[in-house]
Amino acid sequence: MKAFAKIIFILICIVTLTITAGCAPTLVSISTPQIQTVENSYYTAQFEPLAEGKNYFDGFRLKVVNKTGKDLEIDWNKTRYIYNGRDIGVFVFKGIQPENIKNSTIPPDTISAGQSFTKDISPLKLLAREPLTGKGAKAGKITSGPIPTGKNGIFLFIRQNGNTIKEKIAVNITEQNVQQ
Repeated sequence: MKAFAKIIFILICIVTLTITAGCAPTLVSISTPQIQTVENSYYTAQFEPLAEGKNYFDGFRLKVVNKTGKDLEIDWNKTRYIYNGRDIGVFVFKGIQPENIKNSTIPPDTISAGQSFTKDISPLKLLAREPLTGKGAKAGKITSGPIPTGKNGIFLFIRQNGNTIKEKIAVNITEQNVQQ
C-alpha cells in the first residue's frame, strides 16, 4: 500500500509541476508605437520592429515613400542604429557584403520618384552566430539577436541632388508578462 501511495504522490507532483509550468508567464516584447511614422516634404518613412513569430523583436522594417518627382537615395553608410540616444552603428540586411560593411562602401538604395521602398534591416552590433558545431542548415548561420528594451531607432540619411535629408525615427520597446 505504501508503494501505491508513493506512486500516487509522485504522479500528483508531476501533474502539479506540469500545470504550474504551463501557466508560467512569458516575457513578450511590446513596441510603442507599433509603427513610428515621420513625414517631410521629400518622403514619408515608417519604422516597425519585427518579431517574426518570436516573443522578442529581432529586426526592423523600414518603409519609405518618395513624395517628390526625383529619385531619392538611402545612404546606408551614414544611416545609423540609435539606442537610447546613442549611435550604435550601421544596419545590415539580406544581400549585403561583409567587405562593404568593413570598408563603409554599402551601396545606396534608390527610391524612384513617386514610388515606395521597403527593407528589413537589423543592427550590425546585435547579430548573432549559431554555433559552428551545430547540425544542419543553422550551423554557423548569422541571425539577428534580440533588440533590447529601451528607445530604439534609426537616424535615416537620404540624399536627393546633393542635399541630405536626415530624420530620427524611434520606438520604445518594453517587455510584458503574458500568461500562456
